[in-house]
Amino acid sequence: MPAVGITCYPSQGGSGVVATELGLNLARHGCSVHFITSSLPFRLRRYRENIFHHPVEMPHYPVFEHSPYTLSLATAMSECAENCGLDILHVHYAIPHAASA
Repeated sequence: MPAVGITCYPSQGGSGVVATELGLNLARHGCSVHFITSSLPFRLRRYRENIFHHPVEMPHYPVFEHSPYTLSLATAMSECAENCGLDILHVHYAIPHAASA
């Protein structure tokens, strides 16, 4: 079965729920699902078979007001794809996720 990476918002509603449910259903059908998010998605609060979480680490840069999330996300996606042998990377929201892909 394929290894699928999913980048999404880890929120309680909206696109985060849709992306998480997509991943849960893929995992139930035998796919290895890797969530690449800033924090653990709300609907993944307990262990589930074939589900893995890869947190996006955002270093603090004192020069900038906000951490460079897009660059940190791109790095996390690349590392996950290489280290976990992803077959598919699903980017579940255009901004900022598509820019990082």
